[in-house]
Amino acid sequence: MNTLIKDITAILPDGDGFKTEKCDICITDDTITKIGKAEDFAADKIIDGKGRLASAGLVNAHTHSYMSVFRNSADDLMFHDWLFGRIMPMEDKLTPDDLYWGTKLACLEMIRTGTTAFLDMNICREDVTRAVSESGLKAVITRGLVGNGRNDEGGIRRIEDTLYDMEKYGGNKRLKFMMGPHAIYTTDREYLELVMEKAKEYNMGINIHLSESVKEIEDCYAQHGCSPVEYLDNMGMFDFHTVAAHCVQLSDKDIEILAERGVFVATNPISNAKLGNGFARIPDMLEKGVRLCIGTDSAASNNTLNMFSDMNFISLAHKGNTRTAQAVTAQQTLKMATETGAKALDLSDTGVLREGAKSDIMIMNMSCPSMQPLNNPIAAMCYSASGYEVESLMVDGELLMENYEIKNLDAEEIYFHCNETMKRIDG
Repeated sequence: MNTLIKDITAILPDGDGFKTEKCDICITDDTITKIGKAEDFAADKIIDGKGRLASAGLVNAHTHSYMSVFRNSADDLMFHDWLFGRIMPMEDKLTPDDLYWGTKLACLEMIRTGTTAFLDMNICREDVTRAVSESGLKAVITRGLVGNGRNDEGGIRRIEDTLYDMEKYGGNKRLKFMMGPHAIYTTDREYLELVMEKAKEYNMGINIHLSESVKEIEDCYAQHGCSPVEYLDNMGMFDFHTVAAHCVQLSDKDIEILAERGVFVATNPISNAKLGNGFARIPDMLEKGVRLCIGTDSAASNNTLNMFSDMNFISLAHKGNTRTAQAVTAQQTLKMATETGAKALDLSDTGVLREGAKSDIMIMNMSCPSMQPLNNPIAAMCYSASGYEVESLMVDGELLMENYEIKNLDAEEIYFHCNETMKRIDG
């Protein structure tokens, strides 16, 4: 199948940053074969790019898709009250169907707002993975692993859930899997060592929450005499391809360790602010060369999975916090949300528009007041766009959304099931 995106303004890689260029984009099956002027390209489908902007799809580097059912139901609470007092009791009431439909709602929102790939942590076997598989999105699936000791039956079962999904859905080329130890405060050292052994055996990366709250730091020093970053580094976790979510409470030494070990830090700026956990040291991490990407966290704490909101917030918050207008630039923000996010998910063949890359592309309609005049499309992505300018979304050459019509998901059916879930749980 040959697809031609004709006469479009595209955001293209330019050294460490991006540039914009008017061009044609030629796609054969799932791959971008040419960016420039289409010549002698026999297109089966032509997409008119006039008045539109093309970019690599956004990558949500940390979320919990199933928790979309909890949107706007656990607000104005501090982190530990939010998690242990509100979220976990509601999670205990979720059925497999609830998890499936909550994940479908998450996928619907991400498609609608330009996300083509995401890193997910869930609490079940199969139901979340099945929903993601049906959506057409790319994802790295991690089962949240909680356990104490090597013989913890629940902890072992959770690892088995990961391996089950990996075996059953391994034929879907858009899905990958990592080990997902939840956090140092829900696992002990012996269990983390078991998780690392399994990660090594199956050649998997690791996805973990890290240094999210002040309490986590204080407890780690009390129990282990070091920071959470040092604790994981000392046991060898960062020898693996590691994505560490949050990393709000970091020392200078922590930042140096994360940079030296090549850890991908998935910052969640809106969630961290909303739960009162603070602001991660993004400018300092950028300066030290930490590999930064952006996640929304769940809709229970954000309250959206719209990456444009987090792109806007991360840049503006740190400009204001540091009183420096260059603290986090639009170029840096866009790179976190695309190229570095793709690398965090070990998707080296996506995240940028270039010849030979997978055709994971969002197309934005620029004919709205907030986007005009289109003086600087890269700045517009960070400072002007809401996300709902996204008109079409392509993953591996397949249009998951075309002219605002989502192909694989029935929005009304999803809304019905999710509302029924919350009527039962919280009604």
